[in-house]
Amino acid sequence: MKISKLLVLAGLAVLAMAAVSAPASASAAVWMKEGVKLTSFVELGLTGGEVFESGSSGMSCKVSATLTTEGGSTGQITSFKTVECPTGFGEMKSCQLATAEAKGLPWTVNVNTTTLTIVGMHVKRTFAAGCPITEFNKTISSSTVTLTTPSAITEMSYVGETTGYKDFGSFTIEGTNSGRYGIG
Repeated sequence: MKISKLLVLAGLAVLAMAAVSAPASASAAVWMKEGVKLTSFVELGLTGGEVFESGSSGMSCKVSATLTTEGGSTGQITSFKTVECPTGFGEMKSCQLATAEAKGLPWTVNVNTTTLTIVGMHVKRTFAAGCPITEFNKTISSSTVTLTTPSAITEMSYVGETTGYKDFGSFTIEGTNSGRYGIG
């Protein structure tokens, strides 16, 4: 009987600790503008490059994207465009990209303490005749975005993987928005 009472008391203690710590976890990181919580819509233009690969074959591409937020702890990738893919490697060394289409936009962007997470990044790519790989149609459920300076973002890099496929790259924030927005 004493053991059951101890288990009940231990269970109640765990519940009490969870209740005390719940308000602390509710204060998640949020978007900031020049050190102040962001409360209005902002659109950030991103330019950069990516590499997608399967095994030891893939391509290096130039890309542009748009990240939007209205503050709080989320944002969205509303545009993701492949500009060109001048370099292939492995089996794809002589391949040419035929099409690249971002699917399911907008993609959710979650704010973490010092990073961002892109949820559901899905790009369908097809390749010109003669390429041994005809298509990559992949969804990466979670891509981690590392910020060079979380409080004043100028550059970011991302990496995401799904079975047998990896996508990684980096972006710079375009124009006067560079360094004005961050997370905190």
